[in-house]
Amino acid sequence: MDEFYLIDSPSVEKLKKLKDEYSNLDITSVLLYLELQKAYKKMKLNHDVLLQNFDLSESKFTIMMLLSHEKDMLLSPSELSKKIGSKKSTITGVLKGLEKKEFVKRIVLPHDKRTNYVQLTDFGLEKLNEFLPHNYKIVSKIFDVFSVEEKEQFYELANKLKNNLEKDDLF
Repeated sequence: MDEFYLIDSPSVEKLKKLKDEYSNLDITSVLLYLELQKAYKKMKLNHDVLLQNFDLSESKFTIMMLLSHEKDMLLSPSELSKKIGSKKSTITGVLKGLEKKEFVKRIVLPHDKRTNYVQLTDFGLEKLNEFLPHNYKIVSKIFDVFSVEEKEQFYELANKLKNNLEKDDLF
């Protein structure tokens, strides 16, 4: 399914009229939600274009980053699945794509022949190191409208929002 990008957000006046019908409507929260949603979608769109320029996807990049921070750049698919919060079957498809490009390889360890492990290859690490400066540049550029203090405050607020979203009783 295609993602929608809402350009025409409801106005404050429109929301005030809706408030008569829905008493629990918090106008500021709705406006903030829509602005965050639009900002996220725009960031994702820009990041996806950058990833595509390097023949990567967000999931491939994430797996490569996780592997790059591990001892011997090695993890089992189930460990990757836990770290990403995704089904092992989903990870398997991404790993096949990474293997095909020779960014990762499967390894059987002598002490654990039951499990295939995944290791970032030297070629995969080179690809990651080629991509990262561009990644960090775009991330910095996204937030360069904020001062250091504003970024720190934004980070704290975003973390507070994430923690609230992780509550079981939210929905």
